[in-house]
Parts: sequence; C-alpha cells; structure tokens
Amino acid sequence: MRGLPSLAQSLRAALAAQHGAAALAAGSLPCAAQSRAYSSDLAIRGLDALKSGPGGRSSVSGVTATVFGCSGFMARYLANALGNTGSQVVLPYRCDDTDVQHLRMMGDLGQVVMLPNFSIRDDEFVRRAIARSDLVINCVGATQETWNYKFEEVHIEWPARLAKAIQESGKVERVLHMSCLGAEADAPSRRLRTKAAGEEVICSELGQLATIFKPSVMTGTEDKFFNMYATMAKRVPALPLIGGGATRMQPVWVRDVAAAIMNSLKTYDSLGQTYYLAGPDVMTVAEQVDFVYRTIREKNTSIPMPAQLALPMAGVWDWLASKAPLRGPLMFSTDYIQEMQGDYTMPEGVLGFEALDVKPHRVTEGLPIEYLRFYRSGGYDFGTENPDGSGSGRDVGGPGFGHPGVARGPSS
Repeated sequence: MRGLPSLAQSLRAALAAQHGAAALAAGSLPCAAQSRAYSSDLAIRGLDALKSGPGGRSSVSGVTATVFGCSGFMARYLANALGNTGSQVVLPYRCDDTDVQHLRMMGDLGQVVMLPNFSIRDDEFVRRAIARSDLVINCVGATQETWNYKFEEVHIEWPARLAKAIQESGKVERVLHMSCLGAEADAPSRRLRTKAAGEEVICSELGQLATIFKPSVMTGTEDKFFNMYATMAKRVPALPLIGGGATRMQPVWVRDVAAAIMNSLKTYDSLGQTYYLAGPDVMTVAEQVDFVYRTIREKNTSIPMPAQLALPMAGVWDWLASKAPLRGPLMFSTDYIQEMQGDYTMPEGVLGFEALDVKPHRVTEGLPIEYLRFYRSGGYDFGTENPDGSGSGRDVGGPGFGHPGVARGPSS
C-alpha cells in the first residue's frame, strides 16, 4: 500500500511530461497552446482571453449565448451548433422538462444552462436570462394564435420587450432575430404582417447590433411541413389543397439555415443586415404534397378546396381556439387560408445563402428527406404501393422531384 502514492506521483509526472512534450512540439507552452486551439472564431469582441481548449464541445469559445424559443424547430439546431463551438448556451423554456431534455446534451457539463418557467411577459426573467450573454438569439414565433397568445404579442410586443432588456444590459454585442420569407407590411396574413412589424422593432431599437434572418418554410426531421402532409396522408381519406395548392414556395433545409446563421457570426459584416434564405427549388403546394405522397408510396388523395369553402370551416376552429386551450389543424385556420393567397419565393436584389458561403441542398432528395421514408407502411425499403397504385415496390434510386417515379435515395 505504501507504494501507491509513489505510483500515482509517477503517473502524474509521466502525464505532465507528455503534456509538455506536446506543447513543445506545437512550438509553445501549454497555456499558450490552449489560448489558440479553440473550436471557432465568432466575431464578438473582447473574448480572446477567455478562449481555451483543443476545440469542440469541451472547449471554451468565450461566448455566452441565450436562445429564446429553444424548444422550437430551428432553435435546437442553433443550440447544437453553438455548443459544438464551445460556447455556453442559456436556454429559457416554458414547456415540460421532457420537451427540452434533448437540449441538455448539446454541450459539455456546465455548458448548457436550462432556465425553466420562461414567459415573454416576465421582464425580470428576461433580464436574468441575458445578464451574462454576449449573444442573444430570438426564435420565438407562432404559426397559430391561441386563447393565451395573439400574433401581435408574440411577434411585436415580445421583440420590443427583448430589445429593451438588451439595451439595459449593456453587455450584449450581437442579436439574431428569426423572421420568415414573406413577412412584409402588405402580406395577406396577420402572422406575416406582425412578423414584419417585429423586424421593424428590432431594427429600430437595436440598429447595428441586430441581424435579421428570413428563411423560407423549413424542412427537416422535426418539421411541421412535410411531416404534416405525410401524417395527413396516413390518417385522413383526402388532403384538402386550399386554392388548389397553387401557392409557390422555395422550401429550405433547416441544417442549411443553421449553417448560414453560424457563418454570419464569424464576421462583423453581417451586423445590421437582413438575409433571405430559400432553397434552390420553386414548388407549388400541390407539387409538395404530390412529392410527399410519392416518397412515402401512398396514392395521392389530395383534392382542391376553394378558399371560400374553407373559410367558414376555419372560422369554427378559430372561435374554439379563442375560447379554449386547443387548436385545430393549421390548414383550417383563417390566417393560414389568407396566407395561401400569396407566393413565397426569393426576391431579387437581396442577400442570401451565397453571402454567407452556404450552398443550399435540394429538399427533395438525399439526406433532407431521410425521415420521410419511415412513413412507408411496408418499411423503409418496401412501401405500401407505387405512385401508380400498382402495389409495393422498392426504391431503386430513381430521380426525385419532378420525375414520375419514386423519390431518390440518399446520396452517397
């Protein structure tokens, strides 16, 4: 037993010698090597002295970021990307703990700070959530109104509250605000008009601190887009297409959006800018629905529905949502039907993916549609039937969107 202390000392000495040899090989002392070997260079001033580590989640980037709306679709990818740079991530949430438990693994021990009982009406909570943050990201948004939250409060009043707290903090150096493509003052729906008003609030109050992102409708494993169509294809006898599904969009993969946002943090040139992020393919809603049916190998049972017929049905759901804690189907809300009266494609003369050094993927082939294949009743490889209804068949890697065959398999 007396030999154990000496053995431990010998091991420590050997490890110290190895560490010193590695540092000498790198041409610097251990502490100097750590100060240069961090995982990312985010464009936030005054953090060089705080950076350390070999890179990745166990490093320290020197950045503390607060992500509001962390339980949503986009925010989880940003939390993961920030954690991967060695940043400390503060995640306020108002949902059940089980809804955000996956976010705890986005960083190393102590790197992810969960703040429960978040409310956009609690100014003191907001001030506490950003008290130590250099970076604030706002992903709070609503696709439908509820009896508790209206579009105006979520999209306009909340950004105003957040901007005031940021101004009072005196520490926040950068603010990222998530809006959406189509958010304009003259948009056909209140959701989009209030989104546009929220952008104006952020820009007017925070100026050059803020960067605005306007992604098109986003696809991905947890989306409420292709997943919605696939779920309805399985559960309802016919899927209604408001206005015949003529609305044109440019869906974008969520991972491309996350990559563009992270690239924006690596340069000061993005401060005060607005970026429009859209995928490479323009598709009507009818084409999107047909693509989903073909990918999951179900017969297309979608039917056109005039907006004039859908609006009375939506009015009933809207009334119920205003009186009780429930929401009807998204496509049967008055605001969604009004939103389908416009087109949502990339405008000319604006900053997009190319300005952030990202080449967006097509959302109709390869990895971006991997999750859709699991809706096939016969399993991943063998689906229920071919698009022509002739029985089960196997995906043999045929062309994707726009081709009469089945969707293409993942790219090698």
